[in-house]
Amino acid sequence: MKQNWFMVFPCRPGVGMALRLLLLLAFLFFGSSVCWAAESEKLTEIMAGLTPGGWRMYEEVRRYQAEDLYEKIDGAAELYLSYDVVRLTLAGFENKKDEETFIELFVYDMGTATNAFGIFSVERMNGTPLDLGRAAYRSGAHCFIWKGRYYIKIIVSPETEAVKQIGLRMAKGIASALSNAGEPVWGLIHLPLSNLIPDSIKYFKVDAGGLDFMTNTYTARYRKYGSVINVFLSGQDSVRAAGEVKERYREYALKYGKGARNQSREGMTFVLCDMKNTFDVVFQKGRLVGGVSAVPHQALAVQAAMDLWRQLPHQD
Repeated sequence: MKQNWFMVFPCRPGVGMALRLLLLLAFLFFGSSVCWAAESEKLTEIMAGLTPGGWRMYEEVRRYQAEDLYEKIDGAAELYLSYDVVRLTLAGFENKKDEETFIELFVYDMGTATNAFGIFSVERMNGTPLDLGRAAYRSGAHCFIWKGRYYIKIIVSPETEAVKQIGLRMAKGIASALSNAGEPVWGLIHLPLSNLIPDSIKYFKVDAGGLDFMTNTYTARYRKYGSVINVFLSGQDSVRAAGEVKERYREYALKYGKGARNQSREGMTFVLCDMKNTFDVVFQKGRLVGGVSAVPHQALAVQAAMDLWRQLPHQD
């Protein structure tokens, strides 16, 4: 039989609901703290256990909470904070015979798989794909991995072949040890795969395209109709919120472009934005706001937006 949360804390007659809530909050707080401590200790053991033969850890495994992140990555901390980073766990290793040869292992707990994919996607560089986690690649001798709610970096120096191979073995070890926490990432499900340029999908939790009203937004690039098409897709909490985003986009086009016109075609209602030298199209479909941007020809912009609109589910 399912147990009601309040049955965990039976109260004598006369004890109010407020006390029950207080006890429940205390239970949740201390319970989560215990779970975090156990998880943190496990991750520390995993990372220490990856020490290569002939190497040593040059410091203990270090942990940085979100508010302390600037101590290690000052200048980049704001980007991680915009994706609601929870903590960074960091281990450093050095060759016993040459302290100038070292590897740093960064494990960012981003809280959710979506946040982890987001920071992985916006920091993505050109590199060689790796069959690790949900997505991974090697750039030079460094490895970058997304797995579940984790974003992992392995930075090596110098970038010799020998050190690169040690870093790659470490990447395989940490990727296999961490849980996948496999909740779906909705943008990767809804964005069409046909004609998608590989590795072009990015997720912006805030400020997509530099627009403060574009939150929870995926962007991608497609090669079609002889051009590269920039697509965006934003998921909002309600139909009303989605409508407000669409209206804000129209206002943005009126302010910074040459004009914006409401149009309809084959069942799709959209805003055609003349951005002086290119065209944007934005539409709403339930709680989704989608469209294309910076397309050189008006007819092409409308056609590409319609292609996207047709393939999206209606989310009430």
